[in-house]
Amino acid sequence: MKPDSVLGVAVSGGGDSMALLHMLLQAGVLVRVATVNHNLRDEAQAEAQVVSAFCVTHGVSHDVLHWHWDGTGNLQDQARRGRYRLLSDWAAEAGLDCVALGHTADDNIETFLMGLSRGAGLDGLSGMQASFSRGGIAFHRPLLHARRSELRDILQGAGITWRDDPSNDDPGYQRIQVRQSMSALETAGISAEQILMSLSNLQATRRDLNAELAAEVEDHVRLDRGDLCFDLHWLEAKSAESQRRLLNSALQFVAGQDYPPRGVKMMRVLADLRQKSVLHGCLITSDDAELRVGRELNAVAELRVPSTEVWDQRWSVAGTHSKTTEIRALGEAGLSQCAVNWRDTGLPHASVLASPSVWEGDRLLAAPLAGWANNWSLTLRQHDCEYLEFVLSH
Repeated sequence: MKPDSVLGVAVSGGGDSMALLHMLLQAGVLVRVATVNHNLRDEAQAEAQVVSAFCVTHGVSHDVLHWHWDGTGNLQDQARRGRYRLLSDWAAEAGLDCVALGHTADDNIETFLMGLSRGAGLDGLSGMQASFSRGGIAFHRPLLHARRSELRDILQGAGITWRDDPSNDDPGYQRIQVRQSMSALETAGISAEQILMSLSNLQATRRDLNAELAAEVEDHVRLDRGDLCFDLHWLEAKSAESQRRLLNSALQFVAGQDYPPRGVKMMRVLADLRQKSVLHGCLITSDDAELRVGRELNAVAELRVPSTEVWDQRWSVAGTHSKTTEIRALGEAGLSQCAVNWRDTGLPHASVLASPSVWEGDRLLAAPLAGWANNWSLTLRQHDCEYLEFVLSH
């Protein structure tokens, strides 16, 4: 971030994000603020108004972004995805490169304990990332070293009010259950400071392991038309934790997911790498030489976008667009319309079926990865080097 650039700040009105905004202003940082209203609680509008009033007082631009749940999927997961999508779009439209988030050391501790409850591996137990990217926007968590109580002391000393989300006390959420169990853990001799020390050690181990894996990835992993292919003998020779690390990042990379699959599910895959598996919207297959991670047809079978848009977060097409042309997964219906033999492409049948194709109504116009481009071209937004960077950053 350049010294004279504007930093986006996500502020809910709660103590953590209000303290972040206050400290950034005290440091002379130029900011623009966004509040996401998930439209799930009546109090959310009042919380946004607290942020708005503070911003008006300090001459800061403030936008309220609205998210509405469509009733499908896990509510918390969908809300999180929707929040980051709104913030990424907002930042891009405002010309911002970075957005700061108010997550604290307490959030990190809770994330660690939730990881334990899932049987997570090294990645899941290493806490929150200090920096990550969503939709081409860099997100930063500058307060991961700060305790929640310290931030509220700062706000009280400055005479700044905040409005915490009442759901932060709702034991119906696992994170709140974990938060409320901290006193019992401390009684058992497991303090917050000790957990933070363990987190620091785990993060250092993860950085070292990532660097070691990344040094080998270039020679043993290739990107084949959207699928990631691993040298199977090399992968089988790695430790279980290295295998977990590589496959978790591969599944996230191919499926465009923010988080890896649950540890129990991954353990089943690691038990036999040569067994066909479906996990995290991906299909994992192998032959005697390679293990392939590709998109699974069922995960994208209903995904349709206009041909001018990006499909499955990774693919775009160029050709004679119209208002009715769409990108869809090829599927068996499309494969039956292909004017060429898909086997000549060298791609597995499953990868061809899940590949992007161009349609107009029920008529297939092009299936580039099946060998029938028909004057349309297909572009993958990912490159081989990006998986190496993905391993390093995840």
